[in-house]
Formats: sequence, C-alpha cells, structure tokens
Amino acid sequence: MKIDEKLIEEIAKLARLEIENKQEFINEMQKIVDYFELLNNVDTECIEPMYTPLESSASLRENGAVDFENVEGIRENFPEREGNYLKVPGIHK
Repeated sequence: MKIDEKLIEEIAKLARLEIENKQEFINEMQKIVDYFELLNNVDTECIEPMYTPLESSASLRENGAVDFENVEGIRENFPEREGNYLKVPGIHK
C-alpha cells in the first residue's frame, strides 16, 4: 500500500488533526505499513485459525446482586460529608 499526500490529508480530516510536516508523516506511516506487509510473506497454510490465544474459556461468576458491606468505611475516608451524602465540588458556575 502506498501512502501519499492525498491519503494523509483524508486521514487528518477524519481525525481532525493538523499535520505540520506532511512529508515526515508520510515517511513514518509508509515504514509502518511496509513493516506490516511483511506478514503477507508468512506461510500460514498448515496453521489452524485461532479465535483466542487462550485454550480455556473464561469462567464467569454467577450473576446476582451483592451488597457492599463496608459502606461506612468509604464514607469515613471521604473528605466532606453531609449526613449519608458525600459532598463533591460543583460542576456548574
């Protein structure tokens, strides 16, 4: 795949980027693409596809509500409280 200025401009537009040195960016992107094109030369004919690198499936916990038992411990560590409520800085001006 050839990286050119038109492609870089389109990528910059989509990503809302402003690229100062386009030629340097083109050269670096071309090096990355060339490196990944090496994978096309790898013989994978006798290799079975993998969908995950892990052989066993993940064991999931049982789905259910669990009450948190140390609520007061959280409240004690909070700098400001008012009754059962935790006071945080306002976000509105």
